[in-house]
Amino acid sequence: MALYKDKISSQTEQQHLSQLLDKLTVDDQRTLSKLLNTWDITNQRKNSRMPCSIVTEYIFNNRSYKGKMKNISLGGAFIRSRQVAPVNEHIFQSFFFPNFEIPIRSNSKIIWIGSQGFGVQFDIIQSDV
Repeated sequence: MALYKDKISSQTEQQHLSQLLDKLTVDDQRTLSKLLNTWDITNQRKNSRMPCSIVTEYIFNNRSYKGKMKNISLGGAFIRSRQVAPVNEHIFQSFFFPNFEIPIRSNSKIIWIGSQGFGVQFDIIQSDV
């Protein structure tokens, strides 16, 4: 009996939420969507990100592009760029850490796309050491 009540309660909550969302303006729906995406991405990170400003070159579809990493962690980075590949696309990227002469190379996977760039997850990181 309790399971049935929980199911009804859950359906009622979903209907109520759906009605509230339908009443939002398109602009408010977009704002809410951005907030939820940011919250979802932030809560999925395994490693904390550090702010940075590192130029990176990346390749996909046999073309080379440049972007700027704005934050980085052991597991990935946010790349600010106008050229964006689709989610789940694999890219090859290289970059230099400040005061390092050896480039870091990574096979990376695009895991999310935003209005100013995209987030990557590092699959394999290599250096020329």
